[in-house]
Amino acid sequence: MKIFTSLVGFLLAFSAQSQTLSFVFKDYLTLPRSRNLHNISGIEYIPGRQEWQLAGDRGEFYRFRNIRQLSDWVCQADSSFRTGLAVEAIRYDAASDTYFFAVENNEESYVGYRKHAMPQTGESFERVPLPHPVPVKKNKGVEALALTNQYLWVAPEAGSVEEAHVTNSLIHFYRYKKTGGSVVFDAEFSYEIDRNVCPSEALGGISEIIALPGDETRLLVLERCYENTTKTVTAKLYETQVDDANKKLIKRNDKPAFDFSNRNSFRPDNLEAMTWAEDQEGKKTLVLMTDDNTGKNQWTQIILLELQP
Repeated sequence: MKIFTSLVGFLLAFSAQSQTLSFVFKDYLTLPRSRNLHNISGIEYIPGRQEWQLAGDRGEFYRFRNIRQLSDWVCQADSSFRTGLAVEAIRYDAASDTYFFAVENNEESYVGYRKHAMPQTGESFERVPLPHPVPVKKNKGVEALALTNQYLWVAPEAGSVEEAHVTNSLIHFYRYKKTGGSVVFDAEFSYEIDRNVCPSEALGGISEIIALPGDETRLLVLERCYENTTKTVTAKLYETQVDDANKKLIKRNDKPAFDFSNRNSFRPDNLEAMTWAEDQEGKKTLVLMTDDNTGKNQWTQIILLELQP
């Protein structure tokens, strides 16, 4: 995967046309267990540094600087350290040199931020106040963050405590206005989540969101659930339109921008992380990674989706 410099300009032009996004499956790699890259729940590519940053929900943090193609992921990280945090998502704001990250453990879930670097074990950081408590006891905290030029978006996995019920499909994302290296709560936006996919995980979940660079009007939302009876993951990527007047996020199409099901021999694992990149031919690519939970029957996968022009 070639490091990209033209992605922002491309997406600005694409956004101006207001077309519906779609992706095609390009390639994937399943890492062997001996690779020792486990529990990945957040990924961010920083083009100014030509650096990939990966966060794990068991406290790991990795930096890679020489990823040019899919097979390069079998190489060792350039550096790593421990955050001591169960990180579920990471985003980097280059304008303010600030890291934002979602944390979910057995006691609480929150969004933190810190300037210049992710915190290592024991280092201090600030927190973003959530407007509503999230159902941590149901293992449904905050797993998804997105950054635009103006805002930080926070998506609870299954809604707030009041919203996380099988019979309720309307949940809310939280938007914060960026102010230097901090954020201030701005508004809540309703979102219609699909609760009718995996009976054994009826609440479903938002495992990640991402913005189109330079576009304040759209987000990509990754919905994912696990069906225990068949041991399969169902995941769909939706394009949403920001309706500021009515404070809604509206799915732009009846069909998802990409459905991970029925991909011939490919079966997605526990999809939790995604970021933008560009392949060797200059085509815009969404890179996704899975969290293997260090499980015997789960795997770390890197998946490439190509954005259609």
